[in-house]
Amino acid sequence: MNNRLISQCIFFLFIFITGCSNKKEQKSFKIPKPAFVEKTSPVSFSDFIGSKQCQSCHPDIYSQWENSTHAKAGGSPTDVVVIAPFNGDAIQLSDATIYPEKKGQNYQFRLIDIATGDQQIIKIEAVVGGGFMYGGGTQTYFGKFEDGTYRFLPFDFSRDENVWFVQVKGSEEWKKADDRISINQLYNWPPHRVLGEIEDISNCQNCHGSQIIGEKVGEKYKTNFTTLAINCESCHGPAKKHVTTMSEIVSGIIANPTTIGIKSMAGISPKESLNICFQCHAVKAPLKNGYLPGQNLDEFYSLRLILLGNENPYAIDGRIKTFGYQQNHLFSDCFINGSMTCISCHNPHSQNYQDINRQLLADKFDDRQCTACHMAKKENVSLHTFHNLNSTGSKCISCHMPFRQHEGIGSEIRFTRSDHTVSIPRPVFDESQGFESACIQCHADQTETTLQDFVDQWWKPAKPMNSVIANRLSITNETSQEAAAELLLRPEEKHSMGQYINLSYFIKRYLSPGMPNLDRKIIKILMDYAKSEDDIDLKSLAIAGLHYSQYNNPEVQMFLTEQLKKMGTKEESIRLRWGLILDYFGTVFYLVGDRPRAIECYELAKQVLPNDKKIAENIVRAKS
Repeated sequence: MNNRLISQCIFFLFIFITGCSNKKEQKSFKIPKPAFVEKTSPVSFSDFIGSKQCQSCHPDIYSQWENSTHAKAGGSPTDVVVIAPFNGDAIQLSDATIYPEKKGQNYQFRLIDIATGDQQIIKIEAVVGGGFMYGGGTQTYFGKFEDGTYRFLPFDFSRDENVWFVQVKGSEEWKKADDRISINQLYNWPPHRVLGEIEDISNCQNCHGSQIIGEKVGEKYKTNFTTLAINCESCHGPAKKHVTTMSEIVSGIIANPTTIGIKSMAGISPKESLNICFQCHAVKAPLKNGYLPGQNLDEFYSLRLILLGNENPYAIDGRIKTFGYQQNHLFSDCFINGSMTCISCHNPHSQNYQDINRQLLADKFDDRQCTACHMAKKENVSLHTFHNLNSTGSKCISCHMPFRQHEGIGSEIRFTRSDHTVSIPRPVFDESQGFESACIQCHADQTETTLQDFVDQWWKPAKPMNSVIANRLSITNETSQEAAAELLLRPEEKHSMGQYINLSYFIKRYLSPGMPNLDRKIIKILMDYAKSEDDIDLKSLAIAGLHYSQYNNPEVQMFLTEQLKKMGTKEESIRLRWGLILDYFGTVFYLVGDRPRAIECYELAKQVLPNDKKIAENIVRAKS
């Protein structure tokens, strides 16, 4: 496993270590060894042939895609529009001068050390982004290094600000490049973040390009990709077999085909539809390397493991504070109770906006995105909004999907993104969660409390929060285990992300390794979660919680053994999550100096993943 959860989440240390203890000596019960053999991928890099092959049969769709921002998302400097001024004007840092230059057809950064006069030239081999995003568009540059990696260079350009910017160490905020910043203060200097997912190297996963595969070959790396744009096969999967099959049908070689060689997108489930977009547009915890489109995303990534940590990118009600803002959609009422997916609003080929009936809309601010479903609201818009018709405050998106600056980026470089939680304005609550409310974006002269008074007067009673979120918010430092179980452990509720937050909170705060005398009702509820077949993340978390807290309990031992027998093809995916969670718990205890319980958790993790090298290393470290 790479990029362990521990590296992305610093934890609920106080709450975690105050859970019930009374540790007992571990008994001889062992989780049965994995029945699975690590799967051989049914998809290989050679199965991908590129979008150009699609044009002859699908000219209209190809034309839509060709003019989309996906098609223009990246490539070599000669293939895309370079928006930054590579004209030799200096980027001045305190100890280095950087000249962005174009020499013939080559783009490069020429770096001069002010103290020594030493010069270094880094040729730009790849460009990602084009400054397309409405809320703040940027462009990033990569060089190809001697070890075979493509590495992110630390000088980005903002189209909105018309300025070079850098990311600084410590806060990791984005700052306008100037002579108050030294080159050694740059988060990405020396360049270390690579394209593709390579174990133990900081990376961009597989998002900024199509079919990116990075692997170590000897002491170097091999990086393959079809394109740094987002192509047809990024969503539809490998097309080689499809093109061959259709050609043989046309040629009369095949008369009665049993397959067209590619999976149809028609009739797929909402989860499958979202996962196509979440390949890139989500915060993902890697489980294993080698993902390519067409494979099962759940086998390679978890979309919820990151919620286990306290310092994760999400607020309690699901709104993102950093990248991956589209994943907020999983918290939206439009998805939970309406099954709305990304293509309910976004045309997947042209990336233009559309309504639920696939009717083209004028732009992202066209209210028909919402009124195609909420038809009663358009009869008298002002009656609902309490703002003048056609005013900014009367637009659906202004209140329900406001553009917010990403918290981790800071405030110097504009980088706002529309909130896909599709939430109701709650000014005081928004402020408590660290968000600028939708209301105060227009009414900056008011306090959030004053604005809340207007909200309460206009929309009374306000629609209550989803009970899963409301119950989590009602937990205090004084809440007992029994009361917390009643509030948080409700498998029947429909809210997959909130369920994961609540269950992980309960495990961290109220359970501990090998604890005795856990209420039988709580064990039963955890077992109900563990029986879930719809949510592999939630199932794995519940299993890990039972194993962690009740490995001495014969009833739980039997239950876990039975569950393993029923996992079938999902066993590998569940074990990867299960073992990573236990490894995470072990590292939490290790960091607070509780080595006995750290070892206890690591040993449990080893039972689940006996061949995992990182877990073995953690055991040695904790025992040394």
